[in-house]
Amino acid sequence: MRNYKLVVIFLLSGPCLSDPINMESINSMHLDAEPTFSVDGKEMYINCHNREGRSGSDICVSYFDGSEWSEPSVVHEVSSDEYSDFEPLLSPDGSQLFIMSDRPGGKGSMDLWVSSRTENGWGSPVNLEGPFNTPYMDHCIYFSGDNWEIAYWTSTRPGGYGANDIWTSEKIDGVWQEAVNMGPNINSEFDEHHSLPSKDGKSLYITAALPGGYGGEDIYVSYLEPNGIWSDLVNLGPEVNTETADRCPAFSPDYSLFYFDSERSGGKGEKDIWYVPYDSIRNIR
Repeated sequence: MRNYKLVVIFLLSGPCLSDPINMESINSMHLDAEPTFSVDGKEMYINCHNREGRSGSDICVSYFDGSEWSEPSVVHEVSSDEYSDFEPLLSPDGSQLFIMSDRPGGKGSMDLWVSSRTENGWGSPVNLEGPFNTPYMDHCIYFSGDNWEIAYWTSTRPGGYGANDIWTSEKIDGVWQEAVNMGPNINSEFDEHHSLPSKDGKSLYITAALPGGYGGEDIYVSYLEPNGIWSDLVNLGPEVNTETADRCPAFSPDYSLFYFDSERSGGKGEKDIWYVPYDSIRNIR
């Protein structure tokens, strides 16, 4: 039987735990989640609900002026009127914006799409080519490596261990290879999704709904062992996780802050974006 580690904390440098901070200028009375940042720290894209008199799930952007973030506004070029758009991811050079959407023209019920930035704004999203989309649900993509040559994403395709599993692919000689399931140390008969790699690519922060956790969804970490095998998932503990849903982490551009969305008390809406210093959880094993 698979082992789930609830809180086994090995702190090399011993930082104190910190209470998560709510991004009050970003959050609303509705859902605000899944942040992604430009490298210069001046743009943040999020999944937003019911903004600007619209209903449903859109992609919003906020701008940092050096002291505070602006109120998020809908990115209409990538937000459809009739369908749902989630989980933005901005490329390091700021030229591409990846999203998940159930808009028509894809391969499955939910697909990964990508928009390219032009001099006039964002272009219409196109279905992401490669091993990423299937007739099933494919979402929550992240990349690792100097050239973003390793991809991690979530899929309900056959060949997994549960409903949502983490899959990976490597780009070799410019070609994305066949999708590979991350295996039983990471995936289970339960749900695992949203796999965020650390800067060095040796840790993956994963949202999962596993028995023995703190709430409906918790954030876990798996780390790459010296033998090249990913470890069992380790719960990040009570600094990040609560009895509610805590999920979908992201790093600040300088990797000093660890963002996530949560339904915990003390927020403004259905889901809010929160953050803690990354050093306070960096060495959890």
